[in-house]
Amino acid sequence: MKISTVTLALILKASTATNSFVAATAIAKGGDQTPLAQEGQDGHNKEKVQESIDKLGFNIYGDSSIFDPSSSIEVDDNCQYTATVRLQLADADVPFPPVLLGPDDPGSCSLNVTDCNGQSCLNEVRNVYSFSEEFEKVTGFNHVGVDWSPCGHPPFQWFARPHWNLHIFRVTPEERLNARCPGGMLNPFIYKDPPFEQPTPEGRAFYVWGKDTNDTIANIPDTFEDGIDAVPGEAVHTFDHDAAAPVADWFDPQLIMGLYDGKIRFWEPMFPHVFVFGPTANSYEDTGITYVSQTIQELPSEYSLLYEPSDGFTTLILKGHAKGCEIENE
Repeated sequence: MKISTVTLALILKASTATNSFVAATAIAKGGDQTPLAQEGQDGHNKEKVQESIDKLGFNIYGDSSIFDPSSSIEVDDNCQYTATVRLQLADADVPFPPVLLGPDDPGSCSLNVTDCNGQSCLNEVRNVYSFSEEFEKVTGFNHVGVDWSPCGHPPFQWFARPHWNLHIFRVTPEERLNARCPGGMLNPFIYKDPPFEQPTPEGRAFYVWGKDTNDTIANIPDTFEDGIDAVPGEAVHTFDHDAAAPVADWFDPQLIMGLYDGKIRFWEPMFPHVFVFGPTANSYEDTGITYVSQTIQELPSEYSLLYEPSDGFTTLILKGHAKGCEIENE
């Protein structure tokens, strides 16, 4: 599906009314967030939810219990870990746009259309699932944002279709609340100030990336390209543009990583809903992942994503070198 410039113009038509849009979505960005006002699966109380809304304009915590989540961690004698995360995504109660984005018509994917539980279908539905202390100790990952994009997001030529974003964060949800630009948003995806003219330290941190002496961003694959667009509560996204399929052909997961304040903020498999829905089992495996000037030894060296239609569960398996683990010489 080719996304025309006409469609992009229609999608972002309301960008000049940013302040009113942000205010309108401040209650809960991205879908029906009614259960989130109560303490949920991860113990997210009203105060945390309100702080998220106050700082970011939306609720990052959500209610991950709707996915019946579970996780486990194992480490072998060679310091290699196997981390497993299971989520019921196929039958999750998340909003879908009644009319999908078309070549020349945004359908329900417009800021002015509130077809997704009273919100724009361009807004993401965010949910936090926290890992155990042992899981974090071994992998460096604190929690996963099980985040749903009803219409997809930019770049539209690749990702403009309903999909899941498994943002696996190396920081706490509370730390994520500081990743923001108080100056406001140009549209739901991009901060309004030029990237390198952010007026606050929090905003400038989006464009501070850890580089080696060759001026190359460290701890990401060498095929990844610099990012520009900054997403509040997350980071600047970087990925392999050449590996991204045209949106009409997108099926396999795409690996994304987040950059913020000189650090790797998250590690994210992103995949369309069709991969984890329907009567056919699907699987994907990416092995031999390497990173430029790697200093974070626990970053995954391989991962797999498995969908089992008999129970609707999706299983993410990460493998890598356990954090701080050294093999003792005999």
